[in-house]
Amino acid sequence: MSADSDRIELRGLTVRGNHGVFDFEKREGQDFVIDVTLHTSVSRAAATDDIADTVHYGELAEDVAHIVEDNTFDLIETLAARIAEHCLDMAEHVEIVVHKPGAPIQRSFNDVSVTVVRSRDTADAAAANTVVDDPAGTEPAETEAYLNLGANLGDAADTLEQAVAALDRHPKITVIRRSSLYRTAPWGGVDQNDFLNLGIIVSTSLPAPQLLAVAQGIEVACGRTRELRWGPRTLDIDLIRFGTAQAELILDTDALTLPHPRAHERAFVLAPWAELDEAAEIRTPTGARPITAVLSELGNQEITRIPAP
Repeated sequence: MSADSDRIELRGLTVRGNHGVFDFEKREGQDFVIDVTLHTSVSRAAATDDIADTVHYGELAEDVAHIVEDNTFDLIETLAARIAEHCLDMAEHVEIVVHKPGAPIQRSFNDVSVTVVRSRDTADAAAANTVVDDPAGTEPAETEAYLNLGANLGDAADTLEQAVAALDRHPKITVIRRSSLYRTAPWGGVDQNDFLNLGIIVSTSLPAPQLLAVAQGIEVACGRTRELRWGPRTLDIDLIRFGTAQAELILDTDALTLPHPRAHERAFVLAPWAELDEAAEIRTPTGARPITAVLSELGNQEITRIPAP
């Protein structure tokens, strides 16, 4: 695609939809604003002056509006991708921006948006690779992962419940087990409210970076901001381990380090995990050790298990 290619743009299409992590977002709905850019030649339409040789703007607007209105997704990333897939039938290259101006964020903000860029040749190649690599159409192998969730702003317990439900609703994530709630003292020396934490073990066919991306999307939907390290959180979801002790993913990139490099120092991570799997072994600077032994050596980190009601 050249930098000066023709393009058709539809901007500021406002449609009411029911997308979001929270139940009230799906129940009450909110306005979404969609920008569509189609990179496609208009030379034939310019020569013939016939609408049949170009994209019908009204039909495009209706098609996009129906995708917003007729579906329900947790994440606007999924909504943007669905719109992009549809628009690739009309153009070689598309750019979709989904704005969520009414996102449930507890701080002042102007906009939340997700941009998806897709090309037809890339999509075709991906489809071709899927057929070659997986002729039977089977799903990637399921892998276990341990995640720790924490919150100390708003109704923290409800936020954690909704986050667990949102993860479990994802078609490629299943929550196998979840721990009790734990009340924990703040980490890092920042003056703030105590946290509520819980742990979950999930089964997923997503690669680790995509699992983290889903978790971060849920954080944003719950109003997560990253202004202060170890500061107050509406929701924090950490990917601690991907795989099992026998087949654990070791990864060190700018975006993700696995296993979590400081998990062995934190009782609020280990206590829920030990509740779920007391036989687990975790990596420490001195090698793999039983989680219960590491937890017992952490001393008083002011963590209290909250009995189920």
